[in-house]
Amino acid sequence: MAAENQHYVPKFILRQFLSDEKNERVSVFDKHTGRTFVTSIKNMMAERRFNDFTFDDEWMASFEPIACAAEHQIQPSYGKVLKDRRLDNSPEQKAALAMMLAFQLLRTKATRDQRRAIEEALVKKVEESGGRMQDVRGWEDWQPMTEDRLKREHLLSIQGSIGDCAQIIAAKEFVLAEAAPGRSFYLGDHPVCLANALDFGPRGNLGLAVKGIQIYMPLASDLMFCAFCPSIIEELKEAHKQAKQARQVQAVARVMKGELSAAEMRQLMDSARTTERPAEELIAAPTEGRPISSNDDNMDYYNSLQTSYAYRYIVCQQADFALAKTFNSENPDLKRGRRIQVG
Repeated sequence: MAAENQHYVPKFILRQFLSDEKNERVSVFDKHTGRTFVTSIKNMMAERRFNDFTFDDEWMASFEPIACAAEHQIQPSYGKVLKDRRLDNSPEQKAALAMMLAFQLLRTKATRDQRRAIEEALVKKVEESGGRMQDVRGWEDWQPMTEDRLKREHLLSIQGSIGDCAQIIAAKEFVLAEAAPGRSFYLGDHPVCLANALDFGPRGNLGLAVKGIQIYMPLASDLMFCAFCPSIIEELKEAHKQAKQARQVQAVARVMKGELSAAEMRQLMDSARTTERPAEELIAAPTEGRPISSNDDNMDYYNSLQTSYAYRYIVCQQADFALAKTFNSENPDLKRGRRIQVG
């Protein structure tokens, strides 16, 4: 079997971030070196035989046909969202997009490297305490990690967990977000990013099923896919309702006291509606399927997430890497992406 570049972020996604459409080239920032360059999508977010592994020094197995088949199943729903620029909220689309998110989350270089990092940290911990991994229950047959074992365990783990991950994601509220005028979404080489505003202490807050979880993945340079814990929309809806009622009660009371004229009250309510619009957009988005708008602060947040999760490479259609460079310089511990800490 001839060696070939096998992508862990599909070319059909990379094509939505091209800086040179004719030659299918993208502008790239390398977190490891701080370098920027332009290259063909054939070379980007891919490695030779990334999905192949050997046994007894011979090529025996490849996950690549399965990965290609999965991409083929996902593409129609992905393409429809790009074309319509809205979600149709059909069960079929929701299932396909949940599978896309789950597969993209599990298949990357960053996810594979995380497996290696966890085992290396465990070995170090055991050896620092004077033991050996082979003496730990359940690890009697342990051998040092090889590239082929790492690949095999990673690819088998995708097979074992993708169904459960997709099912959990499908229970979220799906929302699209448009880029702010003049801005582009970054695409990192681990493009499915998790965030959570809630703090659950030492046990962490970034599990797919954890309350408050937010999941983000850029679909194109100007369109982001978001999957939110339903509690986020419900709590926003209730907070918005209570704040709106409180403003109305306060405004009427001021009119009754002669502190506001009826015209001033209408002006105050109009101003409040402008302020409330982003919250109302988000509340309506899961049902209506229309994209919510973004401002510069939103864009910085989304692009910082892509930068922090990326194992090495970030793509930007506009080749504007100022934020990525600053973030990379200020967060040297994230130059290989976010890594689980072994205590």
